[in-house]
Amino acid sequence: MNPLEKAVRDAAAALHAAIAAARAAGLRVDYPTSFDALPGIAISETAKFAKLADEAKAKTKK
Repeated sequence: MNPLEKAVRDAAAALHAAIAAARAAGLRVDYPTSFDALPGIAISETAKFAKLADEAKAKTKK
């Protein structure tokens, strides 16, 4: 496999894993429709994320 192709595939797999983890944690991730828009990927907190963050803070205070 071409080294550039491997680098892109590895980066795509890492991005996929990161987005999956973010979504599981309650973040909303809207993937851009074009390559040029990728640096501006939209990520926002949901109510689930806020609840999990509050619970984590409460655990660390104990």
